[in-house]
Amino acid sequence: MRRRAFLQLSGAVAAAPAQTLLLPDSATNPPGLEYYLLGNGLILAGIQSVSGPGSETNTGMVLTAPEHFNRKNGTLLWSPRNGLRNTRSGIVVNGVRYSPEAGGATFTWTYPDGVPTLRIEWQAGPCGVTEELFTPAGRAALLRTVAVENRGAEAVQVRLLSQLEANRLLFDEYEVDQPRMRVCGVGYHRLELSSLSPATARYGELETSWGSIAPGGRAATTLVLTLDEPQPANDVSRLKSDTAAWWRQRATIETGNAEADHLFRVASQNLRAAVARSGKMDGGIWQYNHEWVRDEVMVATGAVMAGSPEITEAILDRVLTRMVDDRGGAYDSGRARPAGIVELDQNGELLWALRNHWAWTGNDAIFRRHWPRVRATADYVLDPVFRDPEIGLLKNRREFWERDPGYGVLEGYELSYQAWNIAGLPMAAEMADHMGDAASAARWRAAAALMKKSFLTHPSLSLVEDGRFIKRRRVDGKPQFTMDPPNRAGLAPGMPLRDEKISYCDPDAASVFPIILDIVDPAGPLARKTLDSMETLWNQRWTTGGYGRYHVTSEPDSPGPWPFATLFIARAYLEAGDSAKVWRALHWLRGLAGGNSGAWFEFYGPRPVPPLPPVAIVPWTMAEVVMLFVHHLLGFRPSPSGLLIRPRLLDGLNEVEARLRCHGHEVRLKVRRAAPSERVDGPLRLPLPTRDLSIEMHV
Repeated sequence: MRRRAFLQLSGAVAAAPAQTLLLPDSATNPPGLEYYLLGNGLILAGIQSVSGPGSETNTGMVLTAPEHFNRKNGTLLWSPRNGLRNTRSGIVVNGVRYSPEAGGATFTWTYPDGVPTLRIEWQAGPCGVTEELFTPAGRAALLRTVAVENRGAEAVQVRLLSQLEANRLLFDEYEVDQPRMRVCGVGYHRLELSSLSPATARYGELETSWGSIAPGGRAATTLVLTLDEPQPANDVSRLKSDTAAWWRQRATIETGNAEADHLFRVASQNLRAAVARSGKMDGGIWQYNHEWVRDEVMVATGAVMAGSPEITEAILDRVLTRMVDDRGGAYDSGRARPAGIVELDQNGELLWALRNHWAWTGNDAIFRRHWPRVRATADYVLDPVFRDPEIGLLKNRREFWERDPGYGVLEGYELSYQAWNIAGLPMAAEMADHMGDAASAARWRAAAALMKKSFLTHPSLSLVEDGRFIKRRRVDGKPQFTMDPPNRAGLAPGMPLRDEKISYCDPDAASVFPIILDIVDPAGPLARKTLDSMETLWNQRWTTGGYGRYHVTSEPDSPGPWPFATLFIARAYLEAGDSAKVWRALHWLRGLAGGNSGAWFEFYGPRPVPPLPPVAIVPWTMAEVVMLFVHHLLGFRPSPSGLLIRPRLLDGLNEVEARLRCHGHEVRLKVRRAAPSERVDGPLRLPLPTRDLSIEMHV
């Protein structure tokens, strides 16, 4: 073999990046592409749906080992020569091979016995093809049933070709096991593709011959793809029953509105897909290859509300073991930061997530096991390097969206840093009371009370200006409304922060956190004026809808709307009772690429790659959807001492039924809109469940 041919085959050395960049499949978010995620913590697959005009592989599979992050072109089935072309099913009809091309397949989530199952339908000449894929609970396997139906007028000869082309940078050997109808790729991992029907195994391929199929006739086979799985996953009926039993324990919500029901269902099921069994989670799947405490604990909280406390426990245990240092500093981008640019909101968010897990499950094992680290997390923000003991507010030179002095951030007080610690420190105090640590509880309650007072009312340093919340205040008391980078020319070409003469950083979507976190009255004038200011962020330099994360003129990235920032604002509007704004956000979310699958991109807009990272799937958005429905719409809020239910039904929803899990028990909740004479006056307060419950409320 010539050396150049070898390099093209293996993708090695310098030839790989050049060739990879030419492949259409290397793009993560071209127009018309979305990913359907299938995963169970042991294996993660993203099936590409291509509806646009591009030449990306429709039904191509991006396969990932959840414990190991990678970019799309470094995943397990990536081919430097073929991209994902050979991950599709091939149907050979009368000697002609067919695979689904762009726009040539329909994708639908189905739920046989409650199990999220992806159905793909396409045409192979005269034959209709239906594929159904799911990942079984507890096994590193993906099951793919391929069925054909002859819809023509004459009999046809049909074969199924299933290829296993493993990434040559990760796998350097193939095995063929004809007696077991199996082919394997062996290297840093072990991939096995096997058939549950008679098949011929060849190098990197299984062939299933269905022979002659008469008009109206049908044939099917099930393929099993496993990743580092020591046991064969071929008992399909047992796998399906075990998986159905697992999904029956998850939360469900039925609102009578198909759009709302779909959004909750796909968001909650994808939380399972996105998180490894160890709790490890890429902040942007195939994008960042890093972890953030912030993203992890938001997903942890969404997971416990979705009825998956084991995911929450794994995340929180990992965060406290590997993502918080002994001083209590929380990591972002997989690393510790110097005090001047550490993200201080993460401490409050972690405390908030720990307490929510405890409140939902009654299980104190996580914070009991890690109590010294939890105490350090709460005390970290009280260090005088951040906190002025006279006013209690936290300052440094980094802001919520990770801009720092290089982007023009001046030393000052960031709203999100105060809001999350105002919420988190009292929750840490609850845990301290439970642990018998009275001194810590008193210290944290006092710190939170002083911080809240200064945050709202300090004459020169509060985060309120002109009757609304502002993003940031400098240490001299002046609001920081603009950012002036010391070297605009050093930023990525074409980005607003590089090109604008004046770069406004306010308003900012994070300014609604005090509304979401019950720090202020959501119906009060401060909340109303803050929400009014958010409307600047809708359709700033685009016409497709959605909120930007902040004023576009200070954006060092591409302009475009961000789903999880949009959901911050939607959650605040739901608290404030503005149904129209919430529905607008939900309609927008449903209509995006990702709205069918429930796997939303970080933002929507063009991005130059490189120098910026590719745009891929951010799990945090899924958690925001779950929290909007459970915490805000249902208002289901357990605490360590009791259960509060305070629904806020959106206009157009007259009855909502939910099945939730709290303290290990099933709680069936029905909320009905009723005449004023029938309504519950105020929230419902109950003891924590000690058995399964059914609750009906008229609101």
